[in-house]
Amino acid sequence: MLKFPKVVPWASTEEYMAAADCLYSSDISERKRGVAIVKAWRARGRVPVAIEATASLAEMCVADHEQRHGVTICQLQHMYAMALIRFVNSIVDLEQKGVYAQSVAMLAGRIGMPAWFVELRHAGTHEQLPSLATLRSACAQALLWLRDYYWSKQVRRLPADTMIQVRAGIAEYLSASEARQKAVALVASRSAKHSANSSVLAAAETAMESATTALTSLVARLHADAVRLYVVPVLIESGFLVPSEKRLRAKFPDCKLPAALVEAWSAPFAMFTAPWGETLFYEELLAAMVSALTPDSSELGIFESGDGALSTSHAATLVAWIRWILESHYVPSGGKASTVSIEDLLEGCLRNPSYYSRSVLRVVSDVDPALKRDLKPFVEYMGKALAALVAEEAKASAPPTNSKPLLTVPLKALQEEEALMQRRLDQLFGAGREASQTESMDVDVSAKPAATATSVPEARSTTAAAMALQTEAAANRWSYVPEAAWTQCPIGTLCDGTVPALEWPVWIDSVPLHATTPL
Repeated sequence: MLKFPKVVPWASTEEYMAAADCLYSSDISERKRGVAIVKAWRARGRVPVAIEATASLAEMCVADHEQRHGVTICQLQHMYAMALIRFVNSIVDLEQKGVYAQSVAMLAGRIGMPAWFVELRHAGTHEQLPSLATLRSACAQALLWLRDYYWSKQVRRLPADTMIQVRAGIAEYLSASEARQKAVALVASRSAKHSANSSVLAAAETAMESATTALTSLVARLHADAVRLYVVPVLIESGFLVPSEKRLRAKFPDCKLPAALVEAWSAPFAMFTAPWGETLFYEELLAAMVSALTPDSSELGIFESGDGALSTSHAATLVAWIRWILESHYVPSGGKASTVSIEDLLEGCLRNPSYYSRSVLRVVSDVDPALKRDLKPFVEYMGKALAALVAEEAKASAPPTNSKPLLTVPLKALQEEEALMQRRLDQLFGAGREASQTESMDVDVSAKPAATATSVPEARSTTAAAMALQTEAAANRWSYVPEAAWTQCPIGTLCDGTVPALEWPVWIDSVPLHATTPL
C-alpha cells in the first residue's frame, strides 16, 4: 500500500532533535531558543499538540525564572494553572474518538497519564488554585511525562560518526559475503569430506550471519533522513556499488551490470528497503547518482567537469545501476503505479548537460518508449554539442597542419538548434514565462508618454516638495532586471544562497501590546 509523506513544519530530523534538546535544557537561554523554534514552526504549519504543550510548559518555566515586569505570585499561579489545564486537555482530547464523550479521567488512564494531573486540572478549573510550589512541581513532572510519552519515542539519535559506521557495516557485510562465496566454491571444487573445507565454510557462514545481524541492527537505528545523508553517499563511492576492480565495472555504451554484481547487492537492498520503503530508498539513490553524473552547469558551465569528476568506468557503472533500477522498479506512463518517479531525474539531466547525462537520457528512452520521441531532440543536440566541443579541443591541442578537422559543425546551425532546444525545454517544465514578462514591460514603457503628457500641467501647479516626492516615488518603483544579472539560488534561501533564520526572536516577547509615548 502506498504510504503518503506527512507534512511537518521542521526541515529535517536534526532540527527536530535540536528543538527537543533546547526545550529540555537546564540553561534558560537554550529553553528560550527552543520556545522560539516552536513559535517559528507554528508560523510554518500545524504543530503536534505534544510539542505545543512542551513549549508552553517550558515557556512558563522561563517566565517563572525571570519574573520580569513585577509578576506577582497570584499571577504566576494563574499562568501555571492555565498551562497545565491546556496540557491535560490537549493530550486527552486526542483519545476522544467515540460517538459518546468519555470522562477525562478515563481517557487519561488509557494513555498512562497520572491521575493527579487530572485532579490538578479539576482544582485549577473549579476549585481553589493549588499552591505555587505544587504547580511548579506539576509543571516539571508534566515535562518529564511528555519526554517519556512523546519525545523519547520520536527522536532516534545518531552518533557523530554515523557515516563511518555505515561505511564499516556495509564493507564488513560485503567482505563476509565474498569470503562465503569463496568458501562455497572451495568446497564445491574439492571433496566435502575434508574437515578443513568444512571448517572454512562454517567459519564463513558464522561471519556472514554476524555481519548481517550487525548491518540489520544499524539500519534499524537510522531514520529516514539518514538514507540521503549517510547511506546513499556511501553506496555510490568506489568499492561499494561501483567495484574497486575496474574489470568488474560496466562499460560504455552498453552500460550493463554483471549478473554477479546484481546478485551480491540483492540482500543489502532488501535490508535498506525494509524500514524505509522502496520508493524512498531508490528515489534517493537515483537522485544521488544523477547529481554525481551531472554537475551543476550554473557553476561549472555546460559540458564542463570539476576537479572531482568521476572516472569513465565509475560513471558507466552508475549509469548501469540507473538502468537496473528503472527496469526493476519503474513502470512506464500508462501502466500501474510506479515505485519510483523519473521527473527529478529528467530535470537534472536536461538542466545540467554533461558527458554522462546523454547516456542517462538514452537509458530512460530505452526503458520508457513513450518518452523516446520527446527526448530524441535533446539527445541529438547533446551529441552534436559534444562532437563540436571534442573537435574544438582537438584542434586547439593539435599542431597547425593543412589537414581538415575531424568534425565541424556550423556555428549558426548549432546556435539555432540550441535556441530550439531551449524553447522545448521551457515548454516541458513550464518555465516559458519570460515572453509574458517582456510583453508586460513593453506595455508599461509604451504607456509612459501618455502618463507624462497628462501629468505635466499638474506638475506645474504642485509645490517643490510634491515634485521631490514624485521623483523619489518614481525612482523607487520596481524595475526590470536584465536577464544577465540573474543568479540561481535554492528554493527557501536568500539571494546570496544563505538559509534565513526563521526562529522567533526573543525580543518580540518583550514588546508591549499597547506602546505609549509621552506627548
